[in-house]
Amino acid sequence: MLRISYCPYRLLFKHPFETSHGIREGTDSIFIRLEENGLAGYGEVTLPPYLKEKPKDVLERLLGSEMSEMDSSDKVLAYLNVESNWKSHQQGCRAALQSAWIDLVGNRTHETVSQILDTEKRATPLTMMTIGITPIAELGAKLLEMPESDVMKVKMTGPESIPMLRAILDVDDRPVFIDANQGLNSVEEAELIQAKAHERLIAMEQPFQLKDKVLQHTLQTRSKFCIYGDEAIESLAELETAKGLYGGVNIKLMKCGGLDRAKAMADRAEDLGMKVMLGSMSESSLGCTAMAHLSGQADLVDLDGPWLIENDPFEGMGMKNGMLVMPDRPGIGAVLKAELVFKPICT
Repeated sequence: MLRISYCPYRLLFKHPFETSHGIREGTDSIFIRLEENGLAGYGEVTLPPYLKEKPKDVLERLLGSEMSEMDSSDKVLAYLNVESNWKSHQQGCRAALQSAWIDLVGNRTHETVSQILDTEKRATPLTMMTIGITPIAELGAKLLEMPESDVMKVKMTGPESIPMLRAILDVDDRPVFIDANQGLNSVEEAELIQAKAHERLIAMEQPFQLKDKVLQHTLQTRSKFCIYGDEAIESLAELETAKGLYGGVNIKLMKCGGLDRAKAMADRAEDLGMKVMLGSMSESSLGCTAMAHLSGQADLVDLDGPWLIENDPFEGMGMKNGMLVMPDRPGIGAVLKAELVFKPICT
């Protein structure tokens, strides 16, 4: 008999984290556990406040009548695979359930997520660490806290963030990746930022509002840098229409709805000639380690949540000399290290 339980949790940042969406000190999460025949699998929903999906929506689904009928892992898989069960704003919940299912299966078969999904080892991706919009006086201390990585991801709101960018370039020798989170208003603003980063810039992400497709097309056409789509590309369907607008895609579990869908998007992006970045919503070591199993199919990996939060309840992947180090364990490979209280749903 399958047992399903959940644990609401708030992940706290070590420092307030600012982007063009605003400032937040933490992120509401829900951890899900599936237990069957003495084995367990874990999944994570982590939902920043700007997403349409809310923790209460996840809890309503977990406590609903459909979930009460899930008395085996096979039924969970069947439920996950019915497309009509999942609306566009319910992908975080699906991602958590699918991660818990694949973690459980991996623990049963002694296989990793990479083996179950048959991910390709195409290349070794560049790793990134992220710094939010930060007062210049505080930059040095924050940079010292970060582990070594190949690239520094810099959050910016617009030209007003250029002094911060300059200060980072002065004290940190890593190449930079600019993420505007839809905060720019013109191609000229984007090109000004590109010029200020000089040869240190490797790419940009989601510079404009989603509706500004003309601006995006113009910038990607004129730019020698790859522009990655984030909020604009949440599914395979949106990926199909993104070629020409964006040169790459930032794939996130909370957007696409699960490791299976993330793998499908990475495969299709390669077919379309687009670059792939694996991202997160600042998930814990559970969610970030789950996504890291796809790193062999990525150009960039932005899975730095475990180094940004102070109360990570899981232990998973590590970082050594700027490279990801995956745990030598089956399933996702992340293990619970905190005493969380999981509440069972009725089955």
